[in-house]
Amino acid sequence: MRRNRLAALALALAVTWQGVAPASAGWRDDLGTLKIGFVAGDNPTYEVARLEKFRWHLQYSLAVPVELFPARNYEALIEAQSTGRIQYGVLSSLAYLALNQRCDCAEAIAQPTTVDHELGFRALLVAKKDGPITTLADARNLRLAVGAADSLSGRRAPLAGLAAEGIDPASYFLRIVETGDSEAALTALAKDEADLATAWSSASDPLSPETGSGPFARLAGDGTLPPSTLRVIWQSQLIPFGPHAVRKDMPVEAKAALLRALTEMQTAAPEAYDAIERGFPGGFVAAEPSLYDNLAILLNVAPAKD
Repeated sequence: MRRNRLAALALALAVTWQGVAPASAGWRDDLGTLKIGFVAGDNPTYEVARLEKFRWHLQYSLAVPVELFPARNYEALIEAQSTGRIQYGVLSSLAYLALNQRCDCAEAIAQPTTVDHELGFRALLVAKKDGPITTLADARNLRLAVGAADSLSGRRAPLAGLAAEGIDPASYFLRIVETGDSEAALTALAKDEADLATAWSSASDPLSPETGSGPFARLAGDGTLPPSTLRVIWQSQLIPFGPHAVRKDMPVEAKAALLRALTEMQTAAPEAYDAIERGFPGGFVAAEPSLYDNLAILLNVAPAKD
């Protein structure tokens, strides 16, 4: 009997010494292997290798096995998370809304931020500063250049935002000039093929040419359309950056440990952070669910019903 008690005590001390309290082992057993899905495109082998430092840091921080699940596209990623093949997905904002429209089974746990710690961007309508357009009323019956049909920043958000203000873009503007992206829409404005254009910015100054804060940097750099020659006619509510989302049925203790690991990652393991979110140098913060709820309302995307 005494030998059994000593053996149990030795095991408890060993577990505690390794930094895992005995009482916390339960959620690790329940979680098993943490499977993280991300969009890898056509080169999954390269992308898995590129994210190894991210995978290893989470495995070390959580003390559970972590596997990466490379998905070809967001549709495959949504399918994997909605069916429970993965517990964690690195999603765009639209993919996150689509996931919960399918199953209402996920929650945003963290989101990346810019160098200024912005949580998202604002869609914009801009016109030339030396032109006649100073308000939306001035833009009536004129030409609006927009991005691709599936672009959140270049088409869906600005057109939905205008509709929420009682403006039907199809009838309000003389013509919707379709382009490939926001840079192309701004180029159409520069060439006088449109009278105003959609754009986006994550900077506090929406016309900032800072690289990474919007589409103005390249156009300013090559002289196509310097931001100083533009005027913001309209801007949307804040559109959140894509979240890292987990299934709602993940153990609460696992979510807390994961959030702690993510929000500390930029400081504790900057190479791991850069591997997964190189374009957002501000680090992770806890996700604000209201931002995604507001976006769903704006785009008229309702979650699945139980």
